Amino acid sequence: MRPGWTVIELIFVILIIAILASIAIGRLAVTRDDAKLSADVANMNVCITDAKNYYTATGKDFTAADHSAACDLVTCFTIVYSVNGQDFNVTTNPSAAPYCADIDYIGGNLARSYDLGGMKVQR
Repeated sequence: MRPGWTVIELIFVILIIAILASIAIGRLAVTRDDAKLSADVANMNVCITDAKNYYTATGKDFTAADHSAACDLVTCFTIVYSVNGQDFNVTTNPSAAPYCADIDYIGGNLARSYDLGGMKVQR
């Protein structure tokens, strides 16, 4: 008898490797979607901070023309920019992309109306 593997043994090894690979690929896709969602929430947080800083520095509304690059990268949120002293509004958009389905749970705290005007400090 020669040393080596039988055909049945090879088929079982290939089958086990295929099962393990299918599990790993499924987990990898979920991890990739979670990373995209986290990046989107981080970009929205930067956009909101930029809007606040812009108003603090200039005293003007944060409009679509003034927005930062982070605002362009946002997918899972809908932004309504300030016009004529109105608030800067942010809402979630779960149907924007497949990975946005959990946006209300992950980044829902960012979805609100931001009053950037506030009161001026008198000196």
